[in-house]
Amino acid sequence: MRFILKIFKILRILVQTEVNKNRQSMELYEAIKLAVKTCISKNILVSFLERHSSEVLNMLIRGEWNIEEAMAVRCEEAREDEREEAAKSMLKEGLDIALISRITKLPQQEILALR
Repeated sequence: MRFILKIFKILRILVQTEVNKNRQSMELYEAIKLAVKTCISKNILVSFLERHSSEVLNMLIRGEWNIEEAMAVRCEEAREDEREEAAKSMLKEGLDIALISRITKLPQQEILALR
């Protein structure tokens, strides 16, 4: 948890530094968007920012960085990833789509898309 908290703090500092550079020449929202794009272009937390840029933008604009909320979202995403991986394995084993859906709690359409 401390490691994740440090990552968020570093990200916030990097984004705020970039925002401060551009704040005088553009609106806050545009400066934050550019800051996130700059972090991605500099290879800073690329996968995180690509998946969560809208959440990052909202948190920075509201001035809130809720680590508990971010961790809860990440945990749910991890559970979803695990369910999808389990569904893929079950598909390979030839299990029925309806059964896979009941076990994984994934909608049948999502399971069909995993093929």
